[in-house]
Amino acid sequence: MEEIKDLIVVKQLPIIEENLKKISEEIDKKVELANSLACTEGTVKDVKKARAELSKQFKGLETQRKDVKEKVMKPYNDFDEVYKKYISDKFKEADKVLKDKIDAVEDELKNQKKKEVKAYFDEMCVKEKIDFVTFEQTKTNITLTASMKSLKENINNFFKNIVKDLNLIETQEHKEEMLIEYKKSLEVERSIASVIERYKELEKIHREKEEKKEQELTDEVMLNKIESLSAPKIESANNCKQTANEIQTEVTQSDTQREDEELISISFKVIGTRDKVTKYVKDFVKDIEERGLKYEQIK
Repeated sequence: MEEIKDLIVVKQLPIIEENLKKISEEIDKKVELANSLACTEGTVKDVKKARAELSKQFKGLETQRKDVKEKVMKPYNDFDEVYKKYISDKFKEADKVLKDKIDAVEDELKNQKKKEVKAYFDEMCVKEKIDFVTFEQTKTNITLTASMKSLKENINNFFKNIVKDLNLIETQEHKEEMLIEYKKSLEVERSIASVIERYKELEKIHREKEEKKEQELTDEVMLNKIESLSAPKIESANNCKQTANEIQTEVTQSDTQREDEELISISFKVIGTRDKVTKYVKDFVKDIEERGLKYEQIK
């Protein structure tokens, strides 16, 4: 085959004749003049005219530049089409065919190596009695250059870490639940922390329920004490079996009996929100005063 330098040569470089430096000086003067114009309501038309003239001249020069570029590039573009047809397309096609053949052989070699490593992985699963992991989780990168020794070592390290994590979980209080979480992610620290946090939340909920229950019992005791201070209500006329005279006699006897009774004092604490306590105590005080009892607030 002939030398490439003898096959592709440039016989003559494009010759472009231009007077850009000369016209550049004229452009500088026009631009300087345009920039010096004061733009006011009275001169805005002149400024617009100067801008339009500059724009028109620039568009004309751009048209010439593009025309020169097209003329210069045409021979190269024609050459590039011929080069692709007779040279580059043929080389690219040959390279693709050879690459496909190489890839087919290398893929087969890698598949054989993967089968051997996968078989070793299965053996380790049986040996360590671990049935919740997959070969993909080992993240073993099987390449043609990787030795079988290094690939198996990667599998060994994977199972060592799993066994270490399982031993750590075995020492924990809620090991069954932690194991369930660990099987999902193989991240022992996160699995342990999530279960511990879960039990903290459950404990908090249980504590709040107990506190609420205790509060309800306290409120019930308090209400019972308050009700014990209140006088019993007289039954309705429909259910009353006593005559009006008997009732009057009992009331008189009761009043006489109360005069001889010793005065007593009962103290208790009201627990609740500010609004509820204020309202309830206010109604309670009003009720006991109406019944002839005396109320004093303890400071």
